[in-house]
Amino acid sequence: MVVYIYPTMAIHKVKRNGHIYLSEYKSVRVNGKVKSIYVRYLGPEDEVKAGKKSKKRVLDRVQISRSTRAGDVGLLWEIARDLDFVGIIDRICCQEFGIQGPSPGKFLTIWAINRALEPESCTQLERWVKTTDLPELANIEPELFKKDAFLSSLDFVCSYDSLTNSLIDYTASIDDALYQHQRHICPLPSGEKETVAYDLTSILFFGVTCPIAELGRNPKKMKQRQVNLALLVSKYDRHPIAHFVYNGKRKDASTVKNLLARLDEIAIEPGTLIWDRGNVSNDHVKMVESTNWKLICGVPITSKDALSIIDDTDIELTPSTYILKSRTGHIYASKSDGPLYGKKRSLIVYVNPDRHMKEMNIMNEALADIGNELDILAQEGKNRSEVQLHKSIDEIVGSWKDCIHVRVKRKGTGSCIGWKYRNREIERIKRRSAKYIILSTDETLSSKDVISSYFEKDYIEKVFRIFKTEEEIEPVRHRLENRVRSYMFVCVLAYRLLSALRFKFVETGETDSPWEQTYGILQELSRVERTEIGFGNEIKTLYLNDTKSIKDKLKKIGMKDMLKEEIRLKP
Repeated sequence: MVVYIYPTMAIHKVKRNGHIYLSEYKSVRVNGKVKSIYVRYLGPEDEVKAGKKSKKRVLDRVQISRSTRAGDVGLLWEIARDLDFVGIIDRICCQEFGIQGPSPGKFLTIWAINRALEPESCTQLERWVKTTDLPELANIEPELFKKDAFLSSLDFVCSYDSLTNSLIDYTASIDDALYQHQRHICPLPSGEKETVAYDLTSILFFGVTCPIAELGRNPKKMKQRQVNLALLVSKYDRHPIAHFVYNGKRKDASTVKNLLARLDEIAIEPGTLIWDRGNVSNDHVKMVESTNWKLICGVPITSKDALSIIDDTDIELTPSTYILKSRTGHIYASKSDGPLYGKKRSLIVYVNPDRHMKEMNIMNEALADIGNELDILAQEGKNRSEVQLHKSIDEIVGSWKDCIHVRVKRKGTGSCIGWKYRNREIERIKRRSAKYIILSTDETLSSKDVISSYFEKDYIEKVFRIFKTEEEIEPVRHRLENRVRSYMFVCVLAYRLLSALRFKFVETGETDSPWEQTYGILQELSRVERTEIGFGNEIKTLYLNDTKSIKDKLKKIGMKDMLKEEIRLKP
């Protein structure tokens, strides 16, 4: 197509409702034909002749603001308001200070929201916050979000007092207040008491100057400094009741006294405490019983009393002894009485026949292979010395020496090997294989209730996975002890937000995958942005990328008005 442009301009007149309106056109030639193309609207004829400018059209008066991330941050901000994060933190930490401007509670709440969604280091937090709706929600000017503002907020929670050479740590008081508020807005079902799980995990550390960062045992077997984080979490709503920060060498069992002391300080009616077998000892069981708390815990199969109970308990695989199916197999159990931790107790002994069969197959295969190798050695080693034969026997038998008796004896000018299985020891291993003991100081509970409660304590492992994968709590990069403790507090604060959102889905009655629904709605809301359109004297708030799926989920958890579009007058 060939277009020739002519400089000729023409004014077109259109008469409507008694008025004449002018528009400017230009003539062009397209494929040999002249066509008129619209250029612009000039306005009414009278105003054009009088030299007046044409009025702006409606679209010329629209002003659109920059869009900001609003969906997921807005949801977590609303949850933080329900949990009264800002009010509780400021009331406890700032009572001795006259705070001017934004409070530490707001900065730490915003930091917790960040760690729950897209964990950033303190140096990058300033940039991230300015891309979100949080300055608007917190009523803080964006330029006030500086690295030093966040770090100084940590010092309100836990600080070092140079006069007394000690830490002033408010985290325990804040934990208690947050828990009491949570139970006020989300009470336990009528007649029920708290069932809580307690456990400890290692958090890898970056740097060597923090006094509580030490080389210690960790699942990753890394030779790196670490601190230990312990949590006490409610089974009912997965909400944290308290957290503890320990040095890297501290072991689980040595923290029990601290736990029981904290339980005594918290305004909580004694319920049931669940912990792993690594925390169990005679003294610890007695201490728990003295506090009126009930205890459910695994029992190490190391003492003579525990081994005797295992050996004397036979569990028939019948419908009446079947309890549940776990990730590793089916569980059968029965009650057994026996002396343990200073007195006769009613205990639950359970067996996993799937694991038992697997362990027996491993043992039988290993022992059969060892027997074959010993037979070969007996034929090929006749001319070897006794020292050489004993060395070869040790290499063949390895860790199974308790199950096989091997003897080297002289015969004529050479040596010969004789061996046999230790059937009594094999039978003992068979009787103890995949058998475990659970202690419950509440003897009114059935075997099923005890085992179900004990197996369900792994929800605290899920909490630790959230800390390490979603919140990226490690490696810790703060170097001062008070900053480390405050940083851990912020991470626990972030988990409080996630657990509260999870429980909103539980309350809807859909309990199959509440964590999946929690992260699902946050993922969808992460794409929702807020923008404002100025229209004359009005400002309209719009939410971009909002979908019906998001609206339905917000309505289901009782937050249908969160993304409501509004119109307000300009100030």
